[in-house]
Amino acid sequence: MSRKTIRTMEELASEIEVSRPTLSRYFHDPESVRQGTRSKIEERLRSVDYVPNFFARNLNRKRTRLIGVVVPHLNDIFQTSLINAIDAAAAQNDCKIIIQNSKNDPRREAAAIETLRSMNADGILIAPLGLASDSDMLRRTEAHLPLVLIDSRASGSPDAFDFVGNDNAQSVGLMVDYLVRSGHDPVFLSMPQVNINAVERTEAYRAAMARHGRPAVVISPDLAGNSWDFEAHGLAVMRAEFAAGRLTRACVLCANDRVALGALKAAHEFGLFPQGKAGEFRLAGHDNDALTRFLHPGLTTVEQDVPRIAHEAVEILLRRIETPRRPGEPHDSRQIPARLVLRDSA
Repeated sequence: MSRKTIRTMEELASEIEVSRPTLSRYFHDPESVRQGTRSKIEERLRSVDYVPNFFARNLNRKRTRLIGVVVPHLNDIFQTSLINAIDAAAAQNDCKIIIQNSKNDPRREAAAIETLRSMNADGILIAPLGLASDSDMLRRTEAHLPLVLIDSRASGSPDAFDFVGNDNAQSVGLMVDYLVRSGHDPVFLSMPQVNINAVERTEAYRAAMARHGRPAVVISPDLAGNSWDFEAHGLAVMRAEFAAGRLTRACVLCANDRVALGALKAAHEFGLFPQGKAGEFRLAGHDNDALTRFLHPGLTTVEQDVPRIAHEAVEILLRRIETPRRPGEPHDSRQIPARLVLRDSA
C-alpha cells in the first residue's frame, strides 16, 4: 500500500494531529512525550513516508553526534578498512560519521575541516597528509573543535596532537627480526613520501637492521615522490632493479602492501616465483590489506590492528567532546602493536 509523502515537520504535525513542538520533542527523545501521545505518533508514522532532516533536528542541540572523518585518499584499501572500523566504533557510541577526502592536497584538507565545522560536527578524526599538512591550521582547529589524528602523525612534534596509529617501530622491527632469523637480511623498498608513516617505517627498518648488526639498504628513497599510486611505484622500481640484474636473489621488505603488490607483479614478470613459491627471491609487506591472502604467492606481512586503532581514536575523541583538553594538558598519544602474518612469499 502506498504511503502519503510528507516533506516538512509542519505537514507531519498536521497529518498526525499533534503540535509541532510535541513532534519535535518526540524525535529528540521519545520518552519525553506522554505514552498515549507517543503511541499515536508511532502508529501514524507507519502510514506516511517521512524522513526527519538530520541537520534540522540537530541545529540547536549541544551535540549532533556527528563525527567528521578526513582521509587522504578514498581508493586506498587500507584507508577504506580504517573508515569501516571508524564507522563501527562510532555506531557503538550512537554516532554517525561523515567522510571528507583531502585527495593528498593540503588546501583540500583545510577545506574539509572547515566543511565539517560548518556542519556542526562534534569532533574530527583526521588521517593527515603529514609532511604537507598545515600543522598551524590543525592547532587552530583543535582550539575550537576536538581533533584526533589517526593512522599518521602531523609534521613537527610527535606529541603535538592526540594520536592513535600503528606502532611502526614495533611492526617493522617484528618483520625484520623474523626475516633475519630465517637467514634472509631484507632490503627495504620505501613508499612514496605521502605521510609520516613513510618516514617512520624507513627509520624503523634502519634501526632494526642496526640492532642486528646488519647493513641497511633502502631502495629508491629519492624516487618515491608524493603520489598515492603505490602499486605503480613498486612495479617501476623493481622492474628497473631486475632488468639491471639486481636483487633477483634478495629479500625485499616493502613499506606497505600496495607497494608490495607492484613489486610482486615485477617478480612474476621476471619469473622469480616459480609455482608461486618463494625461492631465491623473497618478498614481504606491511598492513595485511584485505587482498594479500589472495595473491600468488600469498604475501607475508604484518597486520595492523585496525579495529583497535579506530576504537581508541573514537574513545579519545568522545572524551574530548565531553571534557575538552585543558591548556597545558598533555595530548593522548597511542601506538598500537601489530602482529606477524606468515605466507608463501617469505
